[in-house]
Amino acid sequence: MRRQAAVAGYFYPADKNELTEFFKENTSKLPKKDALMVIVPHAGYIYSGATAFRTLSSVNIPEHVVIMGPNHTGAGAAVSVYPEGEWETPFGDVIIDGETVNTLCLSDIFERDTQAHRREHSLEVIVPMLKFLRSDVKITCITVKNMHKNTLKSAAEVLFSSVRDKNALVVVSSDMNHFENAQITEQKDSIALDALLKSDENMLYNSVFTNSISMCGIFPAYIGLHYCGLCGAHKAELVEHTHSGVVSGDFNSVVGYAGLIYSKVIHES
Repeated sequence: MRRQAAVAGYFYPADKNELTEFFKENTSKLPKKDALMVIVPHAGYIYSGATAFRTLSSVNIPEHVVIMGPNHTGAGAAVSVYPEGEWETPFGDVIIDGETVNTLCLSDIFERDTQAHRREHSLEVIVPMLKFLRSDVKITCITVKNMHKNTLKSAAEVLFSSVRDKNALVVVSSDMNHFENAQITEQKDSIALDALLKSDENMLYNSVFTNSISMCGIFPAYIGLHYCGLCGAHKAELVEHTHSGVVSGDFNSVVGYAGLIYSKVIHES
């Protein structure tokens, strides 16, 4: 089964040479870190691609990567796992990590499904970046709809038990606040970022809904933060925060974007 690119030439260049130049221009110059998780945005590359790639190029990309994002279309399962095969990118196809899929789907929370992924951009825009950074990367692609906190915690526990021995990287795909002016968006994003930097999933959940922050990836982010907690001591750092008005010039209606890295803390004896 081959998942054909749905938004190449729209959200990001379909030409691999153009993509290569974009990635080279936006590669992090800092030493790479080993990370448990990153959070990156998923808008068109013109708006958020630089933030996403600077974040991903700041970490070592292992062989196994789990990408979790929101389900914008509403199609498919509540927690939809792309079942098998490959995903098309301008740099060649990326193989689905069938072993991780099989382990996740032993739980009744994760469901094999292709409908949620057919037109979904939140995961697709990340895959060419991963392929460029590590040619032999294997991916597990998951979309998440609106779910109760208890189910999100259970999903994180299943994820942890499924990849704990694989040195996997979890990539959460999420934009921040949507379609308010820049001042309001920066205020709301700062509230969400405070919770994200404290690695506090419940604080994030409560902050987002109490303050009407339209962070589209709140549910996969909740899973990711709880997953990091299960992994043990870790630290969060903000790579970059920006919004679409910086590019468009329209500060009356913007979308916020942030890149964050979650690294395991190693205690020396």
